[in-house]
Amino acid sequence: MTIQLERSGVTTPDGVRLNVEVAGPADAPVTVLLVHGWTCSTRSWHNQVESLPQILGPDAVRVVTYDHRGHGRSDAAPAGTTRLDQLADDLATVLDEVVGAGPVVYAGHSMGGMTLMAAADRRPELFGSRIRAAALVSTTCGHLTEGALGLPTRFDPAATRIAPRVLNAVGRSIDRRDARRAVAQEVEAEAREAGAAAQAAEAAETRGRVAGARARAGGAAAAAQAAARRAAVLAAGLQRPALRRVVFGKKPDPAEVDLFMADLAVVPGASYGGFFETMLEHDRGDALKVLEELPVEIMHGTRDRLLPPRHANRIAAQLPSARLWIYPGAGHMLMQERPRDVTHRLASLARKVIA
Repeated sequence: MTIQLERSGVTTPDGVRLNVEVAGPADAPVTVLLVHGWTCSTRSWHNQVESLPQILGPDAVRVVTYDHRGHGRSDAAPAGTTRLDQLADDLATVLDEVVGAGPVVYAGHSMGGMTLMAAADRRPELFGSRIRAAALVSTTCGHLTEGALGLPTRFDPAATRIAPRVLNAVGRSIDRRDARRAVAQEVEAEAREAGAAAQAAEAAETRGRVAGARARAGGAAAAAQAAARRAAVLAAGLQRPALRRVVFGKKPDPAEVDLFMADLAVVPGASYGGFFETMLEHDRGDALKVLEELPVEIMHGTRDRLLPPRHANRIAAQLPSARLWIYPGAGHMLMQERPRDVTHRLASLARKVIA
């Protein structure tokens, strides 16, 4: 079955255009709203977008995904808006402008789960009336740096102090990388223009001069392209093994790793560091009480090095009505590493909502 995906957008009250993608009829009995994590995009949910209509029926579910500000195809996040509270407001905009009044199953991965908790804190009236069920995937209700990267918890205080500085430095590095890319693209454009000028001069110049102009233009273009390729290969070679180990669990699908790397590559430095800082401040265990009367599934991998399983256990302890699912060998990108399991958990929630 081919899923017809409609891509559109919605503008937030502060003027940021969010990329929104929809599959399924507007009058479906339930909408599953998939909200991605930090440095990811709607594409991280591609398995669920494809499979949910196959499991529930193409007319039985509407699937909506959107890119957070500063991620994917959405506009950059203006200064001062890289906050979880802002993401909660963006969520309310998507609910009002795209999802509509029908029942919603919310699935939030990592920062997407934190967005749900921020919304529960700021807009508790949305829960039960509109959001009828929730899946919290590889996320936390607070203490983000606790045990991160497999470090002993005695290092947590130092990690909390140092992490923002490291991430801001990485963000500045990303901005410098983007600036270098822009320069390389400008060099390539100038080389192409030189080539075009050489072609235009062919009718008026001698064969030898034309050949020389073409050779110089072609050489400049080739040099610029080669430099860009070398930079890209070097960056990928340095980043991919380390990031794969930190973000994914055992034996990930290389195509899923490629997808994650591609999403990470387009995140602006300001979003990279700014959203990490707001997640460090995230502490909303009390907001989970808003979810007590809803069906909730908590899903986590045993090899999640960004957010170790203790984060899932803490959510489960504060929300005893929820069901906790732990997946051996899986890392942080659970919906890409265990797509079938995550999809079936979401389908189960959707059936409960419309039963």
